[in-house]
Amino acid sequence: MYFFNKLFFLLTTTLAFTSLSSFENETLSKQKDAFDLKESEVSIVVSLVDPSTISKIVEKYYDFEGPVKTTILSIGINDIYLVETENKKYVLRLSRGDKYLTMTASEFQFELEWLEFLNQHEIPVSYPIRRLDNQLYGLIQAPEGPRFFALFSYAEGTTDMNVEQAYILGKTLAQLHMASDKFKTTLNRNHLSIDNLITDSIKRIKDFFGDTDQKTCAYLDGLAENLTQQISELDLDNLNYGIVGGDVHGHNQHVTKDNHITMFDFEFCAYGYRVYDIATFKWSRGSTDIELWHSFLDGYQSIRKLSDSELKAIDIFVKIRNLWWMGIRVTLSESKHKLDTKFWERAFSRF
Repeated sequence: MYFFNKLFFLLTTTLAFTSLSSFENETLSKQKDAFDLKESEVSIVVSLVDPSTISKIVEKYYDFEGPVKTTILSIGINDIYLVETENKKYVLRLSRGDKYLTMTASEFQFELEWLEFLNQHEIPVSYPIRRLDNQLYGLIQAPEGPRFFALFSYAEGTTDMNVEQAYILGKTLAQLHMASDKFKTTLNRNHLSIDNLITDSIKRIKDFFGDTDQKTCAYLDGLAENLTQQISELDLDNLNYGIVGGDVHGHNQHVTKDNHITMFDFEFCAYGYRVYDIATFKWSRGSTDIELWHSFLDGYQSIRKLSDSELKAIDIFVKIRNLWWMGIRVTLSESKHKLDTKFWERAFSRF
């Protein structure tokens, strides 16, 4: 009996090795036909950098002692990582590769130097941390191309907001606007001109729909004409112009329980009409909570009184902001599949 059991074991083992060998040969044969990315023209839109790599970058370029722990906070227009040392938190922002192609190093430097300036003037913003070589940013060579990275101070709190905190945000935004008038630089940054906000946005959206949807394209042409006409009726000379945050929609700030606020995420900062920042809050959180909106507006005007022209312009700029937002969404190739009928119904209903 022992002899037969041993013989059975030897036979099954031999068959197993024979089968494994055949599998390996078949796999190797298939690999010869595998698509080789290195020798192809396939391009990568967005890669996801592993948090352990971000830890190595932080340890190499920044003056921190001890181990660095990194986790992913969010993935989107930028990838955001939480960086933790033994006794402090930071946030690293890794920009998209295609942004490196559309934004110059000078423009990227502008944002970081401006935030550093605001912090020095006691405006509560998440500010950049300088590297060991005193630089404000660096580049990662990702599969899709170079990507900007910058490390920022951590913003304590949550995006939850009550009426009192909306007032504080409005007040802080006005202080940011006024302090920014003193920021002097030779660095370049784009202007959120009316042409940029309306014409360019319309073009991007029409390109998304293409010639097949002539009804929507005709509507967009009419919308552009209507908004341009409304803008022409404003007294633009009485609209305050300067550096704007560009994305103050009411979720890009954290507030603590004791009402300490920290604003963050200024990648869309630019030169533009200050009323655009105010309208952006109304477009977002203020559109669903009138009490929150009025408190925000009161907070802003407690520091900088708006002209009659600016007050009149707010609702027009709410529509312009919505148009700009639609134009941004259609440029993100990885999110286009999410732009379904429900998305467009909601987007167009805001006009």
